[in-house]
Amino acid sequence: DVSMFLSGQKVLITEDLEDVTVLEGESAMFKCRISPVDYSKVQWFLDKTPLHTNELNEIQSQPGGYHLLTLKKLALKDSGVITFEAGDKKTSASLVVKGNSIIK
Repeated sequence: DVSMFLSGQKVLITEDLEDVTVLEGESAMFKCRISPVDYSKVQWFLDKTPLHTNELNEIQSQPGGYHLLTLKKLALKDSGVITFEAGDKKTSASLVVKGNSIIK
């Protein structure tokens, strides 16, 4: 029974997210690592909003239990707290988007 196996599976976050500061219009990448590597019940959030892959957000999982979130073309209003949840575990980091003082 797969569901029993999954519910009994303990997941650990083995590498936490780190804070990222970028300039407006740039991209930010967040990376963390979980174990077991094939655990799939994961979700990224910006503040309380769930993130999904679209033209501005890229969500990837890589071999070795790494999970990557790339946020593109960031605006000042995107500053907030990025959270990665895996089962009942979570890790968070700050995203700070700074204004570009150069007038375009």
